[in-house]
Amino acid sequence: MIIFMGLAGSGKSTMGQLLAAHLHCPWVSTGSLLRQSMDADTQKQMLRGEIVNDNHALAVLDEEFRRIGADSHQFVLDGTPRTMRQAKWLADKDQAGELKITGIIHLNIDQPKAKDRLLARQRPDDHDQAIAERFREYDEAIVPIIDYLTKEGYKVHEIDADQPPHQVETDIEKALGV
Repeated sequence: MIIFMGLAGSGKSTMGQLLAAHLHCPWVSTGSLLRQSMDADTQKQMLRGEIVNDNHALAVLDEEFRRIGADSHQFVLDGTPRTMRQAKWLADKDQAGELKITGIIHLNIDQPKAKDRLLARQRPDDHDQAIAERFREYDEAIVPIIDYLTKEGYKVHEIDADQPPHQVETDIEKALGV
């Protein structure tokens, strides 16, 4: 499993899909899975830019991991971990042999550029308040998760996502040796 992390708007989904196509493996988007399985409360939560309840998110992911055979197949994960509980859950699954974390990509981008990208997508959950919430969540949750994963011995590849997309893609492939 190759995990994509970064600020909202850093290109995680775009780069994750490109890498999955390059590797001929599944791209698992937590956001897409949650949008497909959400009830009205979860939808309101996502529209506000809030993190979905861990129990719901992990149940959806667990089902998807079984469906794609995560214990024996490479795949790209986009949108998780977004909480420390999710990070520990993934590390526990890796240590138990239920999946194999083979790489972590951290896409770095400045907030104004990320905000411009998000607003250009024109998704219902991409409005000023929700974007501000996702940026706050990144600082408070994602940065400590990256520190935790590094301390657990996982290699986090830092990629400059401010570059043109083709260069970001090249840098990711080079970092992973693919």
